[in-house]
Amino acid sequence: MAFEFLANKLAAARQANQFRQIIPTVGGNQCRLIVGDRALINFSANDYLGLATDPQVIAAANKASAKYGVGSGGSPLVTGHSSLHQDLQTMLCEVTGLESAMLFSSGFAANSGILATMLGKNDLLLQDKLNHASLMEAGINSPATMKRFKHNEMTHLARHLADGKDYQNRLLVSEGVFSMDGDCGDLTSLRQIADKHNAWLMVDDAHGFGVNGQGQGSCAALGVKPDILMATFGKAIGTSGAFVAGSKEVTEYLTNYCRHYIYSTALPISVVAATIKSIELSGEAWRSEKLNERIAYFKQQASKLGLNLMPSNSAIQPLIIGQSDKAIAVSEQLKSAGYWVGAIRPPTVAKGSARLRITLSANHRLTDIDNLLIALARAVEQDGVIT
Repeated sequence: MAFEFLANKLAAARQANQFRQIIPTVGGNQCRLIVGDRALINFSANDYLGLATDPQVIAAANKASAKYGVGSGGSPLVTGHSSLHQDLQTMLCEVTGLESAMLFSSGFAANSGILATMLGKNDLLLQDKLNHASLMEAGINSPATMKRFKHNEMTHLARHLADGKDYQNRLLVSEGVFSMDGDCGDLTSLRQIADKHNAWLMVDDAHGFGVNGQGQGSCAALGVKPDILMATFGKAIGTSGAFVAGSKEVTEYLTNYCRHYIYSTALPISVVAATIKSIELSGEAWRSEKLNERIAYFKQQASKLGLNLMPSNSAIQPLIIGQSDKAIAVSEQLKSAGYWVGAIRPPTVAKGSARLRITLSANHRLTDIDNLLIALARAVEQDGVIT
């Protein structure tokens, strides 16, 4: 029977507690949403600064839609790149301190496009073992030789570089803030080791841009200048899409040879307008200060309850459960108590490290955090989870 493997693979996923399905929500990207007939407090979104529902951001999107229409009408090289798109690119250069920037439809498209276009069969790609799936997928599909180094371990990376001295080009890739663990990449050491070995450094700062460095991102916060920077607008900025920044030569090369860019419709102009306003607002210090207060409070209260979180100072606060079925059970109990916290399971994370990925927003109230932690401690104890 043709394509019989479809049913077999789906059955296997269900058996292993790895089956995924889409659940529609009502309420948009807010701290409070409706799922089915239940009102839940959202602790799973990446809208760290609460900008997705900021009235100024919404007004910017509505104004642009009324003036220019909804869609961009074409790819960037045809008719899709408006003066507003150009304004956003100029703004990104000013914010990141890099020479040139270009826009992509998503972070996945940007990462796929960069690695497919920049690397050849005589090149070496070295990735942190915990890099995002989009980077791993792109590396597997690129013509380069890909090797992974142990998470944030420079000695292991240096060994790979020494062994790979005969490759024509070498690219090191790390996240600024790791999406599943919430900890930060050792960007200072990566820059130093890249320079020592005549390699380039690429940073995926999807979860750091808009939050770290007064909104400028993880690299700016540390005074590190990457050769290639990718970040998305769908996290702290609260809109959609992504950008790549670097030298003018890099962006011109991608503009001419990156198929992911050339053959994709440009970002809708309403999204571009909203993003410009949102980046502007993300630079206001009080927003990140408010978020950091909530992060510190969450960690402090979790410790008092004996919940052993992973070592993270970011808005991503994972709690390792271990087995997938137990992670699902705890997540479902939290939903019953009124909290939306997703269970992250293999293959997104390593086998045996299924977890609750709790994310915090500047819009969360302290009482929301208190009540979540009480419900979480109760659920963990009921399911016999040792954290």
